[in-house]
Amino acid sequence: MNSSAHGGSFFTSLFEIPETTEIYARLFSLPVPFCLTLINLDRLEQALEHEMAEDHLLTLLSSEEKKLFSGFAYPKRRKEWLGGRLAAKYAVCQLLAVKKTVQILPALSILPTESGSPRLTGTGFSRDQLPALSISHSGRFAVAMAAAAESCGVDIQKISPQTQRVADRFSEPHELQLLRDRAPLLKEKERLTLLWSAKEALKKALLHDQPIIFQGVALQSVAVNRYFTLHLRFPGDLEQPAEVTALMLEDCVLAYTLVPSCHA
Repeated sequence: MNSSAHGGSFFTSLFEIPETTEIYARLFSLPVPFCLTLINLDRLEQALEHEMAEDHLLTLLSSEEKKLFSGFAYPKRRKEWLGGRLAAKYAVCQLLAVKKTVQILPALSILPTESGSPRLTGTGFSRDQLPALSISHSGRFAVAMAAAAESCGVDIQKISPQTQRVADRFSEPHELQLLRDRAPLLKEKERLTLLWSAKEALKKALLHDQPIIFQGVALQSVAVNRYFTLHLRFPGDLEQPAEVTALMLEDCVLAYTLVPSCHA
């Protein structure tokens, strides 16, 4: 799985789920440990077309997750939900250095809260052991982030001309000009997707209970090195803008951020 940013490989580990699909992962140790994972939803959809493969995948879910999954009628919803859960569970296992991953997965349960964000519980784990969690999906991919932090946010968005048609809903002229100045090699739809994805990752980490999508969230600066580093102002930031990392990943933008446990 190669990122188009400088042609480098972003995900560094590969885990096979026999006869079904695989999960890509990357573990970061400092300054705050976290893990990012990605699963190809097209591969997962193919697996779900076969009863034996689906039965095997369902053994990786908790009983509560199985009940929820059984209520999904549409294939698109089934693959997106299941892909996100599998990616998230592998991210948790990698972060916690769980060796017998397949045996542990059914003990982890990821169910939605009232706001829709994922809530992680685990048989045999104390609440303090379990990391913050975030899940996203778009197009062919689902991604997840598990972090030893107060909260985290990950977002993946397929690059699409649609963002240009709705740009006024989530962007300001000064933000777009800043992106044009700092990322001149990107196409306009790529810049807009980058901005949307960064704001969405921040919303998941810090503003998941806000009724209006990005009200008060503004791009302050952009640095381009190996990846993109965006600093965003947001309501209640106490003069400490949030830092979001983003990269171009094939035909998508992947963005992520975390809130250290010491955040006020």
